[in-house]
Amino acid sequence: MSAIKDTLPRMVALAHERSELSRIQLAGMLADIFLFNDSHLSLREEELINELIDQLMKSGTVQVRSQLMEKFADVSRMPRRIATHIARDDIAIARPVLMACPTLTDDDLIQVVEEQGVSHAALIATRQQISEAVADALVTTGDVRVMQAVAENLGAHLSQKAVEAVADAARYSAELRAPILHRPEITADTAMKLYWWVEQDLRRYTLKRFGIGSGQVDKALAMTITTFLNDHVNQKGNDEVMTQIAEWMEKHEALTLQVLPQVLRMGHFRLFNILLARLANLNLSLIDTIMAEAGGRGLAAVCRAVGMDKPGFVSLFLLARGGRPGDQVVHPRELSLALEAFDRMSPAIAKDLLHSWSMNPDYFAKHNQEASRDALH
Repeated sequence: MSAIKDTLPRMVALAHERSELSRIQLAGMLADIFLFNDSHLSLREEELINELIDQLMKSGTVQVRSQLMEKFADVSRMPRRIATHIARDDIAIARPVLMACPTLTDDDLIQVVEEQGVSHAALIATRQQISEAVADALVTTGDVRVMQAVAENLGAHLSQKAVEAVADAARYSAELRAPILHRPEITADTAMKLYWWVEQDLRRYTLKRFGIGSGQVDKALAMTITTFLNDHVNQKGNDEVMTQIAEWMEKHEALTLQVLPQVLRMGHFRLFNILLARLANLNLSLIDTIMAEAGGRGLAAVCRAVGMDKPGFVSLFLLARGGRPGDQVVHPRELSLALEAFDRMSPAIAKDLLHSWSMNPDYFAKHNQEASRDALH
């Protein structure tokens, strides 16, 4: 203790000098107090030391901070007062402190995440242990690199809020999908929200890990489509955007007969036409003509050709009428004609008919005019 008392006046004197050399000397003396003195400081001595640290860190240069980092090569021995200053420094100097200094509290780390850039946050995300509170702050940055580091860090404890946030981001960031699906904290419900966004190997892993049944898979698809379409609710009439959605559905093997009525119920009539054209392998302009047909016999042929059953066709026919121009009310005669056409055709005949229409669109145009006259009488 007497050594500390003898050293304090000299350190105070160095603090009042403004030369670079005096600051470097002060940094070395402050470091030695914590490195080589096993005695506890008195309250007054601790206050003086902290004041000297604050003054030094406020006015110190890169050389001063480098001197401190050289002294505290073992960051586990760095006092919190110095660590909190270094943690806000340039990333080259702050790196070892952000990654491993144990004297930084959760509040210290959260403050650094909130005040500094994502480079600081990314290093904190690699710490050996991360609390839920710190993980929440890291995930809240919204930076994919930071989220990925947190998700891959098995020493991090993730709250359900953090898991949900990373899973939501993983829909559009492939780097996050495997790490979040392998987290011990993720639930079956959250994993299924992500199921239709991930690659086949991750789907198989999800099914095996959680023992998911086919009913849950179908439910997850419906939920995913709803979320996806709600994200584009203001772009229903944009062919380019709707085509991108259709391509996404094809890529993820989500383009099925079961999604068609769901798309119609959400009012995405343009997307429905695009999806139906892809399922039937027909030109979109031809599908547009078929959907505008009054009698519904063209739609009956398409539905037969793609393997839809009769109840599915009735539901689709009634829902699809809401997307045609003009009168959207279904006349009883119109539904009757559509059902008659559906019952008369076998899938094979329907496929041949669609092939003829695709080869000669004028043929369907003529057929459409005749069907319209029949539907009105």
